Amino acid sequence: MSDWTPAFPLSAIPSGGARVFRHKRDQVAVFRLEGDALYAVDNRCPHEGYPLVQGALVDCVLTCSFHNYKFDLRDGSCLKGDEDVRTWPVRLIDGRVELDL
Repeated sequence: MSDWTPAFPLSAIPSGGARVFRHKRDQVAVFRLEGDALYAVDNRCPHEGYPLVQGALVDCVLTCSFHNYKFDLRDGSCLKGDEDVRTWPVRLIDGRVELDL
């Protein structure tokens, strides 16, 4: 069962940028790539909990700025390191970003 939660307007994230959405105990980092592709992952790096929203983004690969762990935003798989990051479904409805939390 889906639980789509309105997060913020798409205009709140510049192309190539990111923003954190807080909901209850979750902190979700939402990334906007070219063409308005959206990806949502846990904002806490699974290695030591540092904020992934501050990471470097190249295509769909997010690099944690603190320990160089690398994650594929499409599925959360860890490309360098040993722990995957949690992902959430994200969609765009009428200019508003929504997350399935």
